[in-house]
Amino acid sequence: MLRRFAAAALAAALSTACTHLGAGQRTAPRDTVRIGLYEEPDSLNPIISSMAFTTDVDQLIYDGLIRIDDHAHAVPDLAAALPTRENGGISRDGLTITYRLVRNAVWSDGVPLTARDVVFTWRQIMNPANNTPTRAGYDKIAAIDAPDPYTVRIRLKSPYPPILFLFSSQNQGAIVPEHVLRGNANINRTPFNTGPIGSGPYVLRRWTHGSEMRFDANPRYFRGVPKIAHVIVKFLSDQNTLVAQLQSHEIDFDYDVPPSQTPAVRALPGIALATTSSLDWEHINFNTQRPPLDDARVRRALVTATDETAIFAKVYHGLGRAAPVHFNPDFGWGDTALRPYPYDLRAAGALLDAAGWKLDGDGVRRRGGVPLAFAISTVAGVKQREAIEVLLQSGWRTLGAQVTVKNFPAATLFAPRAAGGVLYGGKTDVAIFTWDNVTPDPDDQSYIAPDRLPPEGENTSFFVDPEIGRLQAAGLATYDVAKRRAPYRKIADILYREVPEYVLDWLPETDAYYPELHGVKPAPVGSDLWNIADWSFSDGTVAGG
Repeated sequence: MLRRFAAAALAAALSTACTHLGAGQRTAPRDTVRIGLYEEPDSLNPIISSMAFTTDVDQLIYDGLIRIDDHAHAVPDLAAALPTRENGGISRDGLTITYRLVRNAVWSDGVPLTARDVVFTWRQIMNPANNTPTRAGYDKIAAIDAPDPYTVRIRLKSPYPPILFLFSSQNQGAIVPEHVLRGNANINRTPFNTGPIGSGPYVLRRWTHGSEMRFDANPRYFRGVPKIAHVIVKFLSDQNTLVAQLQSHEIDFDYDVPPSQTPAVRALPGIALATTSSLDWEHINFNTQRPPLDDARVRRALVTATDETAIFAKVYHGLGRAAPVHFNPDFGWGDTALRPYPYDLRAAGALLDAAGWKLDGDGVRRRGGVPLAFAISTVAGVKQREAIEVLLQSGWRTLGAQVTVKNFPAATLFAPRAAGGVLYGGKTDVAIFTWDNVTPDPDDQSYIAPDRLPPEGENTSFFVDPEIGRLQAAGLATYDVAKRRAPYRKIADILYREVPEYVLDWLPETDAYYPELHGVKPAPVGSDLWNIADWSFSDGTVAGG
């Protein structure tokens, strides 16, 4: 990792608290852990999925060159060691990165995993025919080759500080098998997407859509057979049902408990909570190319009419961190001087007046006879976000806006643009969702760069500001941390002023589980399942029913 500066900040931010809440009930011995998720992956092909929950399941199926651990550090996975200047993995000019691979990794069908698979993975990420949500970072690679079966050599177009976080065990990074996927013009609809071959700790045995996935331990896993023989991943779109099934011992592990439910889960007897600060940000996403949200004055009015203090208290229960833009101050890059917009309905109304949106006698603002009207969307069934929708709808209607709620299943909202996706297709007005940062690096090109609108990236606010592009280039031109901070602070200032997004909370990462389950280590970046191969149950007994 090239971000040596972060050690002190991370040590303070990532102190993991684990609270045991009494002795949990136990049942007969078994060898299965049951994990509850509130969204179902749209695909198990990491190249083409944008869903955070796909990255979670990826941890069972695939490996990367690296994984990201519970301290937001890159740790070796398929790579025998992290490249450094000292071991010859990073060239003096910073343009050539060399990985040496472990020699005992095989695909679950027994075929050896080699450097050719890494090269193939990069080519699939960059294949324009594939519905890859983002190529950010991977497009900094000028060439990649395999001098021998266990060496990967990457040549960069220019120095790129986040390079060592690429090819991690998650979306657009997990290594996929050349021998299974080669020969396809694209990999958007191959049988592999629902029946993958991986090299990771578990093998998918069955996917019952709308219900669950079942996995068996991979006997060929290069680090050794996982300690728990079977994994069931259950999909429960209603988050209240997740808590109920945890209480009734129908699941052993409730992943990513939202702040709104943390008090209720904390009150359950016999449950352990593990929590850490995270780089996951829940936010309001404005589609800046759709009227009336194409006017920054309207967007500023709406966030000024957003009672962030009430949302933070009522919905997030004061958990996490309120910060208005997508740089978390806990990790050394955010500007602590930037605060949420003060709640002020009079000031919000003045902004709309200045933009030509005048109140009529019926309490609705109009301009040229057209009402101030738009829809707000999120994933159906995610109670925390639905609660925010209710608060926003009420506050914005008081301001004079006609606000309708139009929610979608996760697979519909987050589908790629080419597959008719609502968010990536620019079909939303206002959306509430969470971005899960895939690295701890501040590089934010995928989310907000002017040239990263879907399908070229994940700039789903469709906000185009050339100055942001120039600042992002400056932030990536050097490995010097002090020099990198300045351009990202300027990007934050632009985002605060123009409001293509409005961050409501930097979510805490909280997992709930039975204390008999050992090895749970929530990660601030990526997935809390990053080390699932090391999980174990207390000898002879596990939670469950």
